[in-house]
Amino acid sequence: MKSIACALLSLLPPLSAADTIMNHETALTTYIEKLNTHSWAQIAPCVTEDAVFIFTEDTFVGKAAAKAAFEKTVKLIENEVFSLHDIAWTAVTDDVATCHYEFRWKGLISGLEASGGGRGTSILRKVDGRWLIAHEHLGPYPRK
Repeated sequence: MKSIACALLSLLPPLSAADTIMNHETALTTYIEKLNTHSWAQIAPCVTEDAVFIFTEDTFVGKAAAKAAFEKTVKLIENEVFSLHDIAWTAVTDDVATCHYEFRWKGLISGLEASGGGRGTSILRKVDGRWLIAHEHLGPYPRK
């Protein structure tokens, strides 16, 4: 019986990333992985329709605005690698999770190596059972 069950299970297709059970932490990790693909088509499924992104240069509301901001950044910083560090979850419920962190980026601007970083906050919201980015605020480190 056991060998029949194993044989039947081996016929099932493997679970894709979308099929795996995600919590708020794995959703944030997946979002960062998708950002580093530099493909809006990969990033968009990780973001709510009404997401708000607050960056130094402006505030972007909704997916269309987020896409435009993302595409502008991809053109400015070639081969960007974006990462989060020291993530602290400040509030987590069944439907909303909030964290703050340090972010770092590196890439090429006009062919020259460049890098930077700062502090950020993200709010994830569960929509139809999936954790998505609903808000992101990235800013500089404090002046000393």
